[in-house]
Amino acid sequence: VQEYVAESPFSYEKNCLIYLPKTLEYCRRGSREEAVMVANQIHSLICSTYGHTLVLFTSYTLMGSVYQILRDSLPFPMVEVWRHSQEEILRFKTMENGVLFAAGSCWEGVDFPGDMVSSLIIVKLPFAVPDPISEAEKETYDSLESYIQSIIVPDMQKKLRQGFGRAIRTETDTCVVSILDIRAVKGGKYHEDVMCALPPCRIAEELKEVQDFIRSRKGVEYYL
Repeated sequence: VQEYVAESPFSYEKNCLIYLPKTLEYCRRGSREEAVMVANQIHSLICSTYGHTLVLFTSYTLMGSVYQILRDSLPFPMVEVWRHSQEEILRFKTMENGVLFAAGSCWEGVDFPGDMVSSLIIVKLPFAVPDPISEAEKETYDSLESYIQSIIVPDMQKKLRQGFGRAIRTETDTCVVSILDIRAVKGGKYHEDVMCALPPCRIAEELKEVQDFIRSRKGVEYYL
């Protein structure tokens, strides 16, 4: 058996910025406050990158709530994808500076090269939803913590990498990847797990750093 490990051809440290906003607030999951907080963060990011945005959700309910809040307040065309609608994805690809809201299977296997997606927003860490099989599996571990670290976290990291892969599709792509989950920011419960899952990139905590990065990487025609 011959094995070979090839290094990535992508220069993530140069072409990708990970934004972990320190302004995130803790909100009760599923609450109106959570939707408003997420919508405000997304609004600021979309305006900073002049559209060109893919927003990945783990919940269709939250996606719908945030879309309703933002639909009349953004100067860019918005597309909402439910259950992997190919027609809506193709429509987004024809837009100059559109915004695509997606969930489910759009975390993997969808290609958005070039300036089509210059901003990838991951709203929540993609933890799996508990089911009877996972509940039974949990009983085989000595503690809940050991189960989380052995099964739940690695599964989340795998899906996070898949979502992150929507950002940089060619060697010349540049993108800001924002994670709006308070558990992922510096000092958060899963910050180190997130950092271990992603390639080495510059880290930003201020919105101005996002704006500066985009302006330094994109030409004038990007904003026209």
